Amino acid sequence: MNSIKIQINHQAIITKEELALVLYNEIGEEYDLSEEDVEALFSIENILLLPNDTFTTNFKIELPEIELRDIEPQEIIFSYLNNLESGENILSIVKTNDSILQDVSLKYYKEVIELEMEMRNVLTYILAYDTKNIENQLFSDFGINNSEKIDFEKVKEKYENGLFYIYFNHYANFTEPQKLKANQIVELLQNPSIMTFDDFKEKINNRAINETRHTDFLLSIKTKLLPLEKMRNAIMHIRNLSKKTIDNYQKAVEDTDIEKGVRSLINDFWIIEQNVLNESTWLALAKSQLERLITITQDESENIIYKMNDNYYEYEFEEEYSDLDDFKSDLIDYLKDKIVLPDFDPDDDNFEDKIIQMINFNYSVDR
Repeated sequence: MNSIKIQINHQAIITKEELALVLYNEIGEEYDLSEEDVEALFSIENILLLPNDTFTTNFKIELPEIELRDIEPQEIIFSYLNNLESGENILSIVKTNDSILQDVSLKYYKEVIELEMEMRNVLTYILAYDTKNIENQLFSDFGINNSEKIDFEKVKEKYENGLFYIYFNHYANFTEPQKLKANQIVELLQNPSIMTFDDFKEKINNRAINETRHTDFLLSIKTKLLPLEKMRNAIMHIRNLSKKTIDNYQKAVEDTDIEKGVRSLINDFWIIEQNVLNESTWLALAKSQLERLITITQDESENIIYKMNDNYYEYEFEEEYSDLDDFKSDLIDYLKDKIVLPDFDPDDDNFEDKIIQMINFNYSVDR
């Protein structure tokens, strides 16, 4: 059952029978409904006199689930309202509540919210990768206006960040910072940390996102955010979703024969990051684990001793070793078990060579 609420402004009395008759003429014979059947779908909630001596009537239609023939329920309602509006004494009509629209909006609402959260996830990572604090100065650098004033302490308490308070279509604005004005350049030159021209140049360069992979991603989604923003606004303000709005949204989100949609671009972004960074990430994690696991000391004869910290492993290591080669093989097996990255296999022979190089570099006596 679909529930539609309508408010009409009119100059003379309009009965429930008259309201129902217009819909009966639309669907009665087509779907084998009598005038009484159609009238039973209507209920008038109130009729009120306005100060200008016209009337407002609020009424509801409970449209049953019927097997429609090449037409959507929403089209029946629009056709009905169009015919009703052409009647005598009708000044205006507004559809104030619509369960059909609600159902469609909820479907897209979940999609849009999920995409926005995933976009926020990517952008948080990009800014962290570039060592950029998410604060008002960052937004100012990139010409981004907040949707509301941000209390960064409260935001942090809720495990959010400033990206929760910017407009959706501004997410791609991080491709290029705003040009500095003359007074901003003077202020920058007066910064005590700038001692040379190279220092100044570095400060300027650091205003931008410096990783090409990341700016390429932001550029790839830039033109696709506007259709998402229009869909988001229509949903949030409970406006009718036009065919154009839906079509443009779907073209932006889903893959076409020509280009990928936002969903795939986000997925590809993480795949590329993993492919580029998996090896260095694994080795860095392994190094941090070794730092907790092994302490290098000397015995009385000043020979190197590798002491094993048993708080950080469940493995058959001895308490200490005098030669790295005595336990290097076990150490490699231990690290392969301990350091696990999604979709990354450290058992490749070439990569094992890199593990050995990392261990030798950090723990060999001759390093």
